[in-house]
Amino acid sequence: MKNESKPLTVISAGQSNIDGRVPIAELPSQYSLPLKNCHYCSNYTPDHEKGVFQDAIKVSDLSDNRWGFDLITYYYLTQVAKYDLYVMKCSEGGTSIAPTGEGGHQGHDHWTTEIDKLDSPSNSLLLQFKHIIEACMKASKQQLDVNAMIWHQGEGDRSSFSQVAADNYYRNLKNVFKACRGFVNKPDLPIFCGTVSHNSEQYEPKVEAGLLKIAKEDPNVHVVDMQHGTLLDQFHFDPKSSIYFGKAIYNSFIDQNIIKASRLDIGGYRVY
Repeated sequence: MKNESKPLTVISAGQSNIDGRVPIAELPSQYSLPLKNCHYCSNYTPDHEKGVFQDAIKVSDLSDNRWGFDLITYYYLTQVAKYDLYVMKCSEGGTSIAPTGEGGHQGHDHWTTEIDKLDSPSNSLLLQFKHIIEACMKASKQQLDVNAMIWHQGEGDRSSFSQVAADNYYRNLKNVFKACRGFVNKPDLPIFCGTVSHNSEQYEPKVEAGLLKIAKEDPNVHVVDMQHGTLLDQFHFDPKSSIYFGKAIYNSFIDQNIIKASRLDIGGYRVY
């Protein structure tokens, strides 16, 4: 039976681990697609520029037929907690916040709020995200009220690529969160994210410290400890860690009263 409360709305963003890097062949059958009751619009779905939601997440809606931890969260929100879910997402692998950091597939895309420092406004991932959100809000027949944001990013700002990016990550990320909250007119919007695995070759202590500092200062930023996350390759969570991470975010939604449901038993996990 579907949860009869108003639709649950989530915005999601970041780089490769939320973009999705686990091959669809490694998605356990329990989570098989299409994922119904998940109205989905991302920078990979058709007509996202017009704010068109897909009625369900299909394999073709994912980045190169790959999935990330957020898909697991959406599964539990829709299939277990029975919410009618709307997701607006923008993601691109290998992208930093700082313009001096890693720039994604084209080498120029960044999450920075300092749009004037980019080669072109078209290289602003924040502007792309803003446009998706605004287009979806305008086109939706539902009156959408954004309840939470899911974010995972940081590898692109590592010091081995740009010391300036790593040194300024705390300030830069704080500005990104402020901007995203502004897009939905919610200065206290709950934001759920996670650390980078310490097993990753792109783990950066300054990035982790900046994220945890924000979580300590901001009661509406919640960070799942993923330092022990196991990997598919040198950088990306494997299916086991992706499922764990997605479940932990779901439990955090419950803990913060975003949804009403029974918590999943995933053992001890730490949220900053």
